[in-house]
Amino acid sequence: MASKNDKHPRAPSGEHAAPKAHHTNPLVYYGTLGILVITVFAFVIVPALPNGGSGGNTLTLGSWDGKNIAFVQGSYFFEQVNAVKDTYESQGFKDVDAYQVWLQAFNNTVIHYALLDMADENGITVSQGYLDSKMRELPVFMENGVFSRRKYRETTTTQKSAILTELREQALKERFIGDATTLVASGAEKAFLKSMAQSQRSVEYVAFPFSAYPDQDKVDFAKAHADLFKRLRLSRVTLTSSSKEADEILSRVKTGTLSFEDAAKNYSKDSYQAEGGDMGYRYLWELRSDMKAPADIDTLLALGSGELSPVFETLAGSWVFFRVDEAASEPDYASADLVRSAGDYISRNEKGLMEDHALKNAEAFAAGAASDFAGAAAGAMLTVKATPPFSLNYGAALTEGYFPLMSAMDTAATPELAGADRDERFLETAFSLEAGAVSEPVILNDYAIVMRLKEISTLDEETLGMIDSYYSAMLQDSIGGDLARAIMDSPKLEDNFLTAYTRALTGN
Repeated sequence: MASKNDKHPRAPSGEHAAPKAHHTNPLVYYGTLGILVITVFAFVIVPALPNGGSGGNTLTLGSWDGKNIAFVQGSYFFEQVNAVKDTYESQGFKDVDAYQVWLQAFNNTVIHYALLDMADENGITVSQGYLDSKMRELPVFMENGVFSRRKYRETTTTQKSAILTELREQALKERFIGDATTLVASGAEKAFLKSMAQSQRSVEYVAFPFSAYPDQDKVDFAKAHADLFKRLRLSRVTLTSSSKEADEILSRVKTGTLSFEDAAKNYSKDSYQAEGGDMGYRYLWELRSDMKAPADIDTLLALGSGELSPVFETLAGSWVFFRVDEAASEPDYASADLVRSAGDYISRNEKGLMEDHALKNAEAFAAGAASDFAGAAAGAMLTVKATPPFSLNYGAALTEGYFPLMSAMDTAATPELAGADRDERFLETAFSLEAGAVSEPVILNDYAIVMRLKEISTLDEETLGMIDSYYSAMLQDSIGGDLARAIMDSPKLEDNFLTAYTRALTGN
């Protein structure tokens, strides 16, 4: 029976192999999902299934709308497994991973069933005349370049029926895909995109990180919120089953029938288990973020060294009790650890303070950098970085695939600008600057960015012609990807692949 691999179509089995079909639609030719793209893999799992998966050892990996996807001789999935394996072995891949072969075959089968259903739901049909004409073109029935009635008669009815089924299904899928994804962009739309791509900008910039917030400001914040930075040393036991179990274990620790360390090592369900529950030093604000009832913190603070707390409920829905290893102490403002902790608190809960500080410094720099950007940066001991030329390509939407239709911002060497191609304020500022002008600060990630327009360049017509040639195909590819994702996310799909694959691999 012929292979039915949608991505690497093969002719029906016979004396000669048919040439590979060329599909103009990206969904068929390039594949349907990122997860369907195979890299390097091998085929090693079939021996785990006696008799090739037939008989009483049928392996069912899931279903599409009630149609089982099973490793059974002659099934679509069975053929896909062999087709995927053969295709990539023929391309020179020797060291292989069976999981990827089977996953590819499973996803291909899901897509196959779904497309046939959608074709049927939309009333798509294939005429017998069309199928007959395709049969006459198959190399398996050719002799000296022409259709051979003798070869056709010598082919069994079963074989001809299988070939017709494959041709019909392939035609139905291709026609549905063509109807669902074919979209021709208008000339006006292409002209608009070309106008966006034509003008490229390169900017140089300096970045003021939020992390440069001064240590003295952190200390001043801690002094103004002293209660948050009281510190105590604790050990804890965390139970996830019930408050009743937590009370029972705490009771055993109190009576001495179970040590605190053993309670933690044997029953606790947290990252301190292996250390016998030892948490080390903790600041009050860190504990508050964990406890469900704020009053429990006051109870904990009132305990002396060596005392045990009651059982408390956490925000995570677990139950904990503590041993105070060192009673609460007032903040030590000269401690480097307190400065670190105050910085962590501000970053998590009061980041606006850091932003205001960075913005203030960035504004002062921008005001004095208009005449000599590099000199101002050197005077402030700041590093000037520059971007390669980039177009107004929001979210790199036209940079997918094997080649870009429009240049996007490359931030490999400018990590401060990560995500800038999706930041409207940044793009608006960059494409509004006059040559040599310095911008007002722009907040991006955890930086205040001041930029200077370094260069405006114009793309040549040959490069812009890529949009005319390939934009419609990219649209179709995007629509095809959306279709494939909708199929793989459909409630019609019952996906038991991982469980079934693991069972086949282990023989359990």
